Amino acid sequence: MRSIAGIAFASFALANSCAFAADEPFPTKPVTLTVNYGAGGGSDAIARALGRALEKPLKQPVTIENVAGGAGTRGVTAVVTAVADGYQIGVATNSPMTIAVHSVKGLSWGDPGTYDILGGIGIVYNALCIQADSPLQKLDDVVNYARQNPGKLKVASIAGGINHYTWDAFAKKANINIRFVPYSGDADGVASFLGKNTELVALTWPGLKAQVEVGKARPLAVFGPERMATNPNVPTFKELGYDVVTTSDYVVYAPKGIPEARRSVLIEAIKQAVSDPDFRLVLVAQNIQVKFTDGEEMTRQFTEVFRGTAPSAQAGK
Repeated sequence: MRSIAGIAFASFALANSCAFAADEPFPTKPVTLTVNYGAGGGSDAIARALGRALEKPLKQPVTIENVAGGAGTRGVTAVVTAVADGYQIGVATNSPMTIAVHSVKGLSWGDPGTYDILGGIGIVYNALCIQADSPLQKLDDVVNYARQNPGKLKVASIAGGINHYTWDAFAKKANINIRFVPYSGDADGVASFLGKNTELVALTWPGLKAQVEVGKARPLAVFGPERMATNPNVPTFKELGYDVVTTSDYVVYAPKGIPEARRSVLIEAIKQAVSDPDFRLVLVAQNIQVKFTDGEEMTRQFTEVFRGTAPSAQAGK
């Protein structure tokens, strides 16, 4: 039988070890930043810019990990199920975390209360583009053609994501039937579009911007609340008569349960990264509104979208 003194000593040792652990420097090794889409797309570019900016305040290398699939949910799962020690965090948009989560079965996470949003870093516009050489010049041309030729046109996008949800809302309002061709990320969707497999592509503006600049894609409209400052000639869907407004909000998140001291270090690093001139330059160049929003506010926003896109909510519309 263990003595009372022995138990007391063990308790004391445990308390000291916990206190020591709490006082340990953090981080003392590389941090993994998981992005939930493949290499080469808009989300990947943002993750790599963020990783470089985080290395300065964290004083450690930040390794980028691409985990694609499941409409973005596989990457989220990799982060949410990681050890809550602060050494694995993720960057993602609201799409997989509030919309795709409803349609992907077997996930170990669900509503925004099952993970820890450390902060928002930027707001991204979503856009619809058409082949540059298409005879259909404006959105109205596409709508009229689709009504006269149901199912003939095809649009590439990400399955189960914010663009999928937005596209469905637009198609319903416009009363059109255009075949939806799903992909796992921006890069795959753009590649299909460039290969002339689809006439249209609906993705984030960062994923489409390069193709617009080289003359391979022509923007028809953006789903944002107002026109983009850098591309003011592109109208919004709302001003064209289709009241469909959505944005992709980028957040940095982590598994629940990270020690508060480490969590505070990560949040401060994210704030500094958002203020980093090089990071801002990359995001602004991709028409992303760079802005730090605290985790509580982003959790509130995500919860609102999560509840609004739940099957029960959709059934009631």
